[in-house]
Amino acid sequence: MGGSSSSGGDSASGGSTGSGGSSVRGGGLGESGGVSSGGSSSGGSPSNGSGGAGGASSSGGSSGTGGTVRADAAVDAPIDTGPPPISYALDPPNQMMNQFFIPSCQAGVATSPGGGHCTQGQNACEGTKQGAQVNFLCPRFMLFSDEMAQAALDDGYPGLNYGVVGHDVETGGIDGNVTISCCQCYQLVFSLPENGAQVGGNGASAIPIPPPLVVQAFNTSAGGGKNFDVFMGAGGFGAFNACDPNASMTSPSGKYLYTQFPPDGEPGSGGENAATQIAGCKGTNNLTTTASLSATTCQTNVATACGKFKSSSATVTNESIRSCVQSNAPDTYYHINWKIYAKRVECPTHLTQVTGCKLASQGLPAVNPAVTTPDQAAADSSFKSGYTTTTMQDCCMPTCAWQNNVKGQNLAVVGDYDSFYSCDQNGVPVTEASTADAGK
Repeated sequence: MGGSSSSGGDSASGGSTGSGGSSVRGGGLGESGGVSSGGSSSGGSPSNGSGGAGGASSSGGSSGTGGTVRADAAVDAPIDTGPPPISYALDPPNQMMNQFFIPSCQAGVATSPGGGHCTQGQNACEGTKQGAQVNFLCPRFMLFSDEMAQAALDDGYPGLNYGVVGHDVETGGIDGNVTISCCQCYQLVFSLPENGAQVGGNGASAIPIPPPLVVQAFNTSAGGGKNFDVFMGAGGFGAFNACDPNASMTSPSGKYLYTQFPPDGEPGSGGENAATQIAGCKGTNNLTTTASLSATTCQTNVATACGKFKSSSATVTNESIRSCVQSNAPDTYYHINWKIYAKRVECPTHLTQVTGCKLASQGLPAVNPAVTTPDQAAADSSFKSGYTTTTMQDCCMPTCAWQNNVKGQNLAVVGDYDSFYSCDQNGVPVTEASTADAGK
């Protein structure tokens, strides 16, 4: 979808054609500030049963809550508690980096707010600003990251998966009377994949229905109010690319999050999608089925394709590979367009500790872990039908990483947790406690 421009020359990224998962393991709205990332990387509007439109642990952050594993066992009965829990709670987003322009700052006047450096943060998907740190989308937000997996467990939802989505506000619909979707949370229950993964190409799902997602909105320009654009490894570029230094589509800043990136389906065809980009994943009549996705050839080729991530951080590299592989696995095949049921919910505590954006209570219902199937969602009037998912990964600093698009839009927040985190070029969140400059 096309990107819109607003004041200050910030263009919102659009969507490219294509399509986009999770078993847990454990660019701004245009103002004078930065290009908004957004827009689905998956293509087409749903019609007649077809599919929808279309990190790293931080340095300097404090260890937060939500990382404790308890073993209720006798002292003399040793048990295997598995790997140690992931620590992910951090200090608030850096308050100088997450504003378009620091209020009352006077350029070059050291005694003014910001020390005379009035635009300290920059989206990787906009042209270079003098002296600003170039920031990116945080890998820790992606489907199947260690942080997201641990947060879901810590919130008591082991059967659900956590993620972030691009979503445009649907005023009067699922979003009620809010004016911007930033930092709102949703429970998504999957129903029917696009036609190529339906029985006979136009029937019931021919692949397993993946577990529900609980997601927080981090981006706009994402396919409209009926769509949720899910961030996953190699989910597909939209109108911008700050991921791959070797792609034909270049970053306006000249900076990239990875040193090597899976090239299939880029730009414009939805990234590393098993059904459309990876050999050996389709069966009879060119359709995708459980059997074709489960085939050894398919999953071997998925692993090879997704294994092409490389970055300066081994954690970012490994989490990106895992996200890409698992979102193309038979039981968690999110990397395809789906029809879904959706419900706006209060954001779970530990999900917001991963993202950095904490809205004050809105009196919304909590996540309902008992609703996991389309039949259950259809029987529950609090879930709404007619929604879709698409997929993305453009690595741009997202819309909701600017406090101008959260607190600045009169959304009540908790303390200084007034935006999503942005990350430096090493995938490290930029917090009040850590302002490492890897992007100048």
